[in-house]
Amino acid sequence: MTNNQYNIRQIDIAYELTKYIDEDYFEYVYRGHFSEKITENILQLNDAKFVSDSNAYAYRSRISYFLIESLQNVIRHQDIADDESISDESLLVIQKTDNSVYLTTANVISNENIPYLESYLKKIKTSSPEELKEEYKKILLDGVISEKGGGGLGIITMARRTDGHLNFMFKNIDDKFSYYYYQVQLIINKGDENKTVSNLTSLARISKFHELLNSENILLNFNGSFAFKNLESLLPIIESHSIGGKLVKQKVFDLTVKMIRNIIDFADNYIYDGESDAENRHSRGVYLLSKKDGKLFLTAGNVILNEKMQVLGNKINIINGTTEESLIKIRDYLDEFFKRDISKKPDINLIDMRLKNNGNKIKYLFKRINNHTSYFILQLIIS
Repeated sequence: MTNNQYNIRQIDIAYELTKYIDEDYFEYVYRGHFSEKITENILQLNDAKFVSDSNAYAYRSRISYFLIESLQNVIRHQDIADDESISDESLLVIQKTDNSVYLTTANVISNENIPYLESYLKKIKTSSPEELKEEYKKILLDGVISEKGGGGLGIITMARRTDGHLNFMFKNIDDKFSYYYYQVQLIINKGDENKTVSNLTSLARISKFHELLNSENILLNFNGSFAFKNLESLLPIIESHSIGGKLVKQKVFDLTVKMIRNIIDFADNYIYDGESDAENRHSRGVYLLSKKDGKLFLTAGNVILNEKMQVLGNKINIINGTTEESLIKIRDYLDEFFKRDISKKPDINLIDMRLKNNGNKIKYLFKRINNHTSYFILQLIIS
């Protein structure tokens, strides 16, 4: 696959992921390495209301609890494959339907650890509330569950607090390793249990999605709602990836912030958290960071009104066709001209995206949804 074909492929993937955000009820997706520090930052993203529905907001502390336990489950069980062809990047998916929030995790696990874990999970899944209570007491008294066993108290507590609404599966990779998928369902509308769309939240479907992210070497993937207050939690997550030295990571972070701000400012499917100021606005979109042949690909997508396409496309074409020297003069002029009234200063994110990326041109694509809206896909490439 040539570099140009890969660029097009990355844009098409961003389009597909953007399209399926609402179809699959994605609120948040993260693929990458999990550690205690990453867990902390993911929790900050959740607290900043990635799950922004009013019903889910009432359950935010409960969701945070299950997030902690789910991510601890990943950290406890993730194994490192000795084969470089096996991606050991773990996965977190948060989905929200009308009646439930689904938390799904995935990580590489050694096949030799599966029999005991699978047997234990089946036992927990089919146990009555009374049996779970007794198992909980037994672990407290005896500490019989090994670190690679059933996850101990965390899994039992999740089973008790979700009334047994948990699921799991193992997907074989080779004779040594498999992917371990674990999912809990938190019902937030007690009278609407039958509205669950099991196909779109099934582990089989999520494993296919995970396979796509692995095959395209997507190092980092955010789907769902973005807000200004989320941005400060992104840097540690980006830094967790082996994408280059400190300067490369800083450049990736700076460009990522500008791309996400572009989603927040210009996406036409935004919502507010009951506030009128832009700082509390969430805009739905997708952000991908991938790596191929020594190049990093930053791709973002969101929904815009069709009436904005021509103006936006013309703006990018002008920026791409203008020399760096001229762009610097334009940006400096705008900074000086609007210094006294910053509120009227026009957005110059697109100019900065090109300047901060060594003058590399901005790639973009529009995909029409209907007579009113289209998907806007934006891509930057770092050599």
